[in-house]
Order: sequence, then structure tokens, then C-alpha cells
Amino acid sequence: MMKRKQVYRLSALAFLISLIFFPNSFSNATILGESEFPAEEEDYFVWETVNATESWYLEVEFAKFTVSGIYNETYNSQNYLFMNYTLEFYHRFIWVPKYENSFYMAYNKTLNFLNWSEEGFFFGNLFLFPTPVNYTLIGEAVKTHGFLNYTIDGKKISFDYGNNTRIELTINSSGFSTIIEKITNSTTIYKWELNTEKIIVKVSFGHFFLAVLITTIFTLVIIKRKKIKRSY
Repeated sequence: MMKRKQVYRLSALAFLISLIFFPNSFSNATILGESEFPAEEEDYFVWETVNATESWYLEVEFAKFTVSGIYNETYNSQNYLFMNYTLEFYHRFIWVPKYENSFYMAYNKTLNFLNWSEEGFFFGNLFLFPTPVNYTLIGEAVKTHGFLNYTIDGKKISFDYGNNTRIELTINSSGFSTIIEKITNSTTIYKWELNTEKIIVKVSFGHFFLAVLITTIFTLVIIKRKKIKRSY
């Protein structure tokens, strides 16, 4: 009986460790007034690097977008959907945050209004979009901040940043960039693809040792308690 309980406890600990290192994500839509966004607070989504040529991006395996907050703001009697996000990169076995709970976008469907974050304006890295997807509105929202042009080809929108550099986004009808690709002089700098499966990241030796250490300590505690009980 004691042996069975020990197995259950160790199984529970292993499950807890798996949640810490290999979390999962579920998503629903958020509707505020006339505006709709394809996620809820605390949802997160992961893009995997499938191609890279620049040194830093070669070491980035995943980019993770977390919905930090969705809220409603009223201006001139009109409601706007605001969204904050956290953007992290899985670089050298750890998640490195670039933005934490930062402004991502403001949107009003009735007014045909869309305002992007700095990451969207200056780097073209746009991950999630209001639905139904309006490709022209997405392009105009970036263009208004001084960039040269954008083109739309089916479900793909391309931003021209000059100097032979462009960002290409392939956006599905659910409001997700399935592909984000930066191209300079016809060479892919990085290409990220939306990963719809469970992500299993590599854990550095330090984290692996921590997990093993926790398991070992837990086992020793059980054995010690067992010995104490027997002594009585």
C-alpha cells in the first residue's frame, strides 16, 4: 500500500514538473461591443523558427505571444478594444521577454480604426488580429506611420521597409499569422510558423538537474517518513 502511494506521489510530482516546463494553451474569442479578438486573457500562442540566417535568430527556437490583458476604453462615446501582450523568445534554453504586459493594439470595428504597437509599426511582427480579418485595414494602420507601402496577395500581406527589406505575414481567417517572415536582399532573415501542436522545449542541464533534485528530495522524504513510522 505504501509503495503504491509513493508511486502516486511521484507521478503527481512528475505531472507538476511537466506543467511547469511544457505548458499547454487553449483559446476562445473575446467580444467587446462591436469588436472581436480571437483570444482571451492569459491565452498564449507559439511560433517556431523554421528558417533563420542572422546569428541571434539562429539561436531562437520559439516566439511566444501571451495575451496579458483585454479591456474596453471609451473615447467620444465610442468603445475601443485594447489589448496588452507579453512577447518572449526561447533563446538558449530559456524564455527571454522582449515586452511584458505592453500595449499591442487598439481596435474599433464600426469606425474602421486600428492602431498597432511599436513592434508592429517598426518591425512588422504582428501575431494576432481582430476578426473578421481586414487586410487593407492592417496595411493602412502600418503605412500611416511612414513606411513605404504594402501589398496584399490572397491571405498574405507584405510590408516594404525599404533597403530591400520586407516582412511577409500569412494570416488565416481566424486572425492568426500562420507565417511571419523577414526577407532582406532575397534572403530570409527569420521565418516563424504558428505551431498548433503541444510544444516540448529543450530544458537546459541546470533545469534538468533541478527537476531531478526535486524528485530525489521528494523520494528521500517519503523513505525517511517510512523509516520513522517503522521505528514506532
